[in-house]
Amino acid sequence: MRAIWVGGAVLLAMWAVAERASAQESPSSSAQASAPESATETTQASDPSLNAVVRQMRAVSERDRERLQAREAEFKARLDESKARLASAEQKLASAEAEGRRLEGVFDSNKVELNDKAELLKDKIGALKELFGVFQQNASDLIGAFNGSPTSLQYPDRDIWLEGFANRMKNASEVTSADDIKTLWYELMREISARGEIVRLDAPVFNANGDSTTRDVVRLGGFNLVTDEPDPAYLLWKAGQQRVETMPRQPAGPYAAEIANYMGEGQGLSTLSIDPTGGTLLTLLAEKPTVEERVDQGGLVGYMIIVLGAIAFLLAASKLLDIAVISLRVGMQRRRMDQPKANNALGRVLLVYRDNQHVDPETLEMRLHDRVAKETGRIQRFMVFLAIIAAVAPLMGLLGTVVGMINTFQAITLYGTGDPQTMAGGISQALITTVLGLVVAVPAVLLHAVVNARARSLVNLLTQQVAILTGDRLAQRNAATIGERPRPTSLPPAHAAPA
Repeated sequence: MRAIWVGGAVLLAMWAVAERASAQESPSSSAQASAPESATETTQASDPSLNAVVRQMRAVSERDRERLQAREAEFKARLDESKARLASAEQKLASAEAEGRRLEGVFDSNKVELNDKAELLKDKIGALKELFGVFQQNASDLIGAFNGSPTSLQYPDRDIWLEGFANRMKNASEVTSADDIKTLWYELMREISARGEIVRLDAPVFNANGDSTTRDVVRLGGFNLVTDEPDPAYLLWKAGQQRVETMPRQPAGPYAAEIANYMGEGQGLSTLSIDPTGGTLLTLLAEKPTVEERVDQGGLVGYMIIVLGAIAFLLAASKLLDIAVISLRVGMQRRRMDQPKANNALGRVLLVYRDNQHVDPETLEMRLHDRVAKETGRIQRFMVFLAIIAAVAPLMGLLGTVVGMINTFQAITLYGTGDPQTMAGGISQALITTVLGLVVAVPAVLLHAVVNARARSLVNLLTQQVAILTGDRLAQRNAATIGERPRPTSLPPAHAAPA
């Protein structure tokens, strides 16, 4: 009896362990549903009878069998559904295959019919195929001509019809009607007529930032577009974008004034410059550098040459003015040789002659020449700097040329020769500095020659006066030596010396 109780307790313990493991694997809903049963089983577990254990085991087996039956029924339902879907898919596949075979037959029959129609069209076109080729070529040429013409501002979207017409002529997919040929002729005649008209219209104008404003625009045939809003200016027709754009910079010169006069109200005939290339020459003219930009291209060497040129011109101007004043005073002194004054070169020479009446002619001549040498130095003062600038300016231009070529070769080393703009800066500097050096040197040489000639004329005048004074003094001494009556020791009369 004790062995039976022990065996029942072991079985009960094993069942409890199995039930706990089943409870951990089952979902929460099953755990909630079996909570009352667990309580009952616990109560029964406290029952020490073997019959209770057997009943508990039977209940567990019954639940497991019911759960397995429910799962089996669910699997059978899914299997039946999958079989139904498979049958439906097989039926649709059979229908699609049948439709494909039918369409393939229709395609073959249409292909044969299409070939027959193409042969029939080819026979119908016959000799017109060459004519269609001419139409296609003309239409293609007109597309480029119309897109590049400012008349497209007034007659837009002409290229769309021409492109469709050219494609029809190229493919020969249909017989061209007389209306298409008339339309082509009409567009050509309208373009010819429009290029001979001057039309005023309102049109959107785009700036460099892409912003557009509506302005009053005048179309000058097929050449140019001009406006006076807000300022007189030429406009460019961009064929790629099919729109009007402002020029980054207007050409320098009287062109803005011409546009203002032309656009003014109440004007009759007026002169206006046009670009027959449609804007190419205007762009090149606008990109032409100004004098300031040219000088800036010369760099530091160019500015140094300009400074030297300014110094040379100022120095030449001051010397010419100084020599002119000296010449004026000398001329006044020549008219009054008996009244020497110290405010001019000739007067100072005469004062030396008057102050040295008691000396011998040789000493007088030396003192007069000494005075002339001092006056010569004063007259020719700073002229050496003018000569130096005339000699240095072309050398500095050569220096700028060498520097520009060095910059050019450095650009070639860094970027290669693919882009000419990378070399343009150095080449511009080389050429501009050479030009600046010659522009400064040539006038400097001429100015130095002019100033030197004027200075030499004054020095020659003083030298001639010294020779006259010395000759008179020698004549007096010779007369005294041979017993002739000497001349009075006063200043000599005025002699006609060349200017």
